Amino acid sequence: MKYMGSKQALLKNGLGKLLFEQSYYADRIVDLFCGSSAVSWFIAEHTTKPVLAVDLQSYATCLAESVIGRTQPIDYAQALAVWIDTARRASKHSIVWRDISLLTRAYKGEEFVSSARALCQDKKGTGLMWRAYGGHYFSPAQSAKLDFLMRHLPDEPCLHNVCLAALIIAASRCAASPGHTAQPFQPTQRSIKFIFEAWDRDPFSESQNALQMLCGRHANAKGETLIADAVEVAKQLKRHDLVFVDPPYSDVHYSRFYHVLETIARGKCGPITGVGRYPPYEERPQSDFSLKSRASNAVKQLLNSLASAGARVVLTFPKNECSNGLSGESVIEIAREWFHIVENAVDSRFSTLGGNNSYRAARLKAHELILLMEPM
Repeated sequence: MKYMGSKQALLKNGLGKLLFEQSYYADRIVDLFCGSSAVSWFIAEHTTKPVLAVDLQSYATCLAESVIGRTQPIDYAQALAVWIDTARRASKHSIVWRDISLLTRAYKGEEFVSSARALCQDKKGTGLMWRAYGGHYFSPAQSAKLDFLMRHLPDEPCLHNVCLAALIIAASRCAASPGHTAQPFQPTQRSIKFIFEAWDRDPFSESQNALQMLCGRHANAKGETLIADAVEVAKQLKRHDLVFVDPPYSDVHYSRFYHVLETIARGKCGPITGVGRYPPYEERPQSDFSLKSRASNAVKQLLNSLASAGARVVLTFPKNECSNGLSGESVIEIAREWFHIVENAVDSRFSTLGGNNSYRAARLKAHELILLMEPM
């Protein structure tokens, strides 16, 4: 899955080993900012402890739930037949294919993109992805297929969630954007090739690949998910919780970067505006961790609550100063008031969440801190 800030690489570089070792002392593991759910999945599959995955955004908890919410694999062939095969059959009768075929024959390059946007803007009676993102993040054909996949998600709750998670992953892979969905690529001479590279990806095939990956994965102990603010959840935790903390490091709210995935998870969005096709502000969750004026206080509140609960904490953060004004060193200084800290630094690369390699690097080399923190 295209996701900036994923801890997948760090899990192989010391984080996974530390979490596995510390899980022996815990009754439950809590992932307070679960994001792409790489850590939640790792813990659920490699330990026998239940996981509580928390995030402000629905798509993140949906991804987590697809694995930690069950203790048995899902029959992939059955899921494929019930969902993707059904959506494929239904899509064949759509009237949009004639318009898409005419568009493909009539236009090339930049003209194709602008005409694709006009087609999706004017076409009535089509689905959410077509109207909101067609010609921008997705081609008209991709948008139509995504709509059929959304429309034919299974009703059975567990299967529904796994299929929805697969759809979120597939959409992230198909999106004509950087490693997030803050803004789609624009049809400039430099970026046009990236648009068509993305638009060549088939949502049916990508969904099938993601579904096959998810069906075979499951937790050893059933976990739970919660859409909530991490600071508030921290106040309810207990002494024998092991808490993984990977807070935001950007001064831009993460909801701006993943609003397309959030729309898919919710199955709806309000009127969209701007180059990024953003939903209304009130539909984009806000975090104090992404405000320079509040980030430091948010960390203090969070760590104070965790220490008061007596919970052991594993925290990751870039060592150098980030755009929200925090650095690994400043987080350590805050934490020392309540915790004994064992520090480990590893080489890493993190996203600047918006760099384009022209004026600002898209990814920077960094030292990532992995902190084991025990309450005093």
